[in-house]
Amino acid sequence: MQRNWTKKNVDLTLLTARIADFFKEKDFEAVKGETSTGYQILGEDSPHFRIQGYVSVTIEGKPEDFTVTLEHCRDKKRSWYSPFLLTMLGGGYLMSRRLKSEEAWTKLEKELWKHVENAVLNTTNSAETLT
Repeated sequence: MQRNWTKKNVDLTLLTARIADFFKEKDFEAVKGETSTGYQILGEDSPHFRIQGYVSVTIEGKPEDFTVTLEHCRDKKRSWYSPFLLTMLGGGYLMSRRLKSEEAWTKLEKELWKHVENAVLNTTNSAETLT
């Protein structure tokens, strides 16, 4: 999911740090860094959110027009067995785990977007303007 903000004049380095605070508060193993187009935070293994895979947050753009993208990156392997066959062969556990992961992702997504909205609000007009 992606959201865009305009006319906020936000220091994107500061915004990235504020978003990274969410990952620290929720005990994620997280890495924050710069990309060629902005900033990225990768997080996984939170005891608060048992998701399969990891979370990627990308911040791109300029202080007055930027985008935050939130992605759930998971293993691309798909089972070629039918759900019925998986259940019969003990795959019900795997399906249950996947469903719980999706539920945790939905909760994480909601909480993280709320945190991002507050971070944008609190960092509005934080970028230095060059005159």
